[in-house]
Amino acid sequence: MWRFFAVAFGIPWLLMPVMYHTGYAQWALLVMFAPAMGALAAGFRERPELQLSAFKPFFYPLLWVVAALAVAPLLGVRPAFGESLRLVLAKALNVPPDELPEEVVELVEVQNLLMPLLVPMALLVNTFVAFGEEYGWRGYLTPALARRLGWAKASVAVGVLWGVWHAPVLLLGHNYFYKFWPPSALLMAAFCAAASPFFTYVYLRHGVWGAAASHGGVNAFAGLYYLLYPPEPVWLSNPAGLAGTLAWLPLSLYAYSKLRRAAKESSASADVSTPGT
Repeated sequence: MWRFFAVAFGIPWLLMPVMYHTGYAQWALLVMFAPAMGALAAGFRERPELQLSAFKPFFYPLLWVVAALAVAPLLGVRPAFGESLRLVLAKALNVPPDELPEEVVELVEVQNLLMPLLVPMALLVNTFVAFGEEYGWRGYLTPALARRLGWAKASVAVGVLWGVWHAPVLLLGHNYFYKFWPPSALLMAAFCAAASPFFTYVYLRHGVWGAAASHGGVNAFAGLYYLLYPPEPVWLSNPAGLAGTLAWLPLSLYAYSKLRRAAKESSASADVSTPGT
């Protein structure tokens, strides 16, 4: 298992100086496939079959987005319809919103109109990109830890590791926009820990590709959140902030209870089938 951690965590940290000078976007694909490379380094050789049924979980994250949209105003977040993507780009470019180049402002206006239409394409692209992460986290590490901890506890543990794994790109401004902002790793660890039981549940029902479809759905539908709500304050309003984390809890608590119940039923079945001495 140490080979998995060495490769999965080592690649992002080794690339961090390069990403700092050249930008992380062009290295994102390699970073996202680091967990898959870690699983292969650990000797994991499963070949998940890609079937149409694996794409059924595409739209499961819609439940999360709807919940996040409902939770945000309860936390005091005010809608900023049509302005959110402009604020996101201003943060990413590190300029005041009113100093964005005119061509960027026009692009934002077009993107606001096209965003709902682009979601299906984003779902497809993000699924194939997310496969690299899911092959490592759900395909290899979660089952490996489940043999010791059970599926429910292993899911939460992997969620924390999954969140901390993002640290190199988070420190470069990914997701939370602030560079070298230590709380970003803690926020992502909480977000991933809250989401992980749900992803494990999807994995057990639909395999690695199903988990990748859900992961891709989260990344795609997060854009819809930004149509309505601003990125600030990042710890609260961000889709991977408090609003998004709380929105996962009903889904993951349901999944967590299912995983625990399945473990108990499996244990009881094993006890019944074991001959007495």
